[in-house]
Amino acid sequence: ALGRVYLPQDMLKAEGVSTEDVLQLKSSPEYRKVVAAVADHAEALLIEAEMGKSTLPGVGPLFVQIIVELYREYLIKLEQIGYDNLNLSGERVKIKTIQKLMASFKAATKVLTQQ
Repeated sequence: ALGRVYLPQDMLKAEGVSTEDVLQLKSSPEYRKVVAAVADHAEALLIEAEMGKSTLPGVGPLFVQIIVELYREYLIKLEQIGYDNLNLSGERVKIKTIQKLMASFKAATKVLTQQ
C-alpha cells in the first residue's frame, strides 16, 4: 500500500526477502515464513488481550473481545491462503460482513458467559 511494507525489516532480511520483492508482489516460501511468524506473534498478542479484558470497566471487555475475534478471523483467512497475501491479484485479505457479524456474536457470547 502506497509503496510501503508493513513487515519487520529485520525478519525480511533474515529470510533474504527484499522490500522490492514485496512491493513487486513476489511471493516466496521465505516471504510466507515471515508472514506466518508475524501472524503467530499477533495471535499471542490477541491471547494477552483476552486475558486482560476483564480489568476494563463497562463495555470495555466486549469491545476488546470483538476486536480479538475480528483479527482472529483475519489470521484464519491468512492461514487458509498459506500466508501468501501477495498473490491475491493485489487485493487485501478481507473478512466478509457475515463473518464480522458472526465474530461479534461470538465475542458477545464469550463476554456474557465470561469465557
